[in-house]
Amino acid sequence: MTYMWALYAREVKRFQKIWMDTVFSPIVSTILFLSVFGIVAGGQEIGGLPYVLFIYVGLLSMNIVNSSFSNPAFALVIGKNTGTIVDLQLAPLRPWSIGVAYALAALTRALLTIGLAVLVTGWFIPELGINNPFLLLLAFSLTALEFGMLGVTFGMWAKGFESLTFMTTFVMQPMIFLAGVFYPIANLPAPWDTVSAFNPLHHNINLLRYAVTGYSDGNPMISLVVVAALAALVFVAMHLSTKKKMRAL
Repeated sequence: MTYMWALYAREVKRFQKIWMDTVFSPIVSTILFLSVFGIVAGGQEIGGLPYVLFIYVGLLSMNIVNSSFSNPAFALVIGKNTGTIVDLQLAPLRPWSIGVAYALAALTRALLTIGLAVLVTGWFIPELGINNPFLLLLAFSLTALEFGMLGVTFGMWAKGFESLTFMTTFVMQPMIFLAGVFYPIANLPAPWDTVSAFNPLHHNINLLRYAVTGYSDGNPMISLVVVAALAALVFVAMHLSTKKKMRAL
């Protein structure tokens, strides 16, 4: 366990050294989105919820997903390119503990990013509150760990930055935009409303939005079960991928 926490600390220090990209950049993008949508859709409501608050929680959820996934994925690809990933073989670490250390570092980055984002941009949203603090903590942790472990899994298999660019641009971003970040999925025409309902990311965003605002596109308890089940599946995939790739080095 000591080595696992040492690896976690190393990863936290790594993303702190490039805080302009890892922490500050998401805050700037959130401010820009809020500024645009605040002007264009100011005063509009969705299910009695101010639209700016609706999209604000969606943007924070999007940042959690992106930062959690990219942190371990890019770290592992960089390690492959520089040869430092071999260091993981020298430490007495089990495959699952390597993945958990990277995932916990991703959770820390997401927590730091979202915490600062709320402090900087929260004044845009006077209606901002927390509907269910315990559920928010649970949803935040599950989402950050789920995509942190997914980032570890993909980082283990990715051969270079081109693979990461393809994943983030052509897989992650379309899923995010079809997950209900900017609109209720019920407003989408068929068949996109059905596609969005089966989008795993929709359940993460739906659960986080319900925990903060009390608004939900569907049953939040179903979303909680889906998110928890996916986190468990991703953990298994992460363990098997790390085990196989560490042997192949």
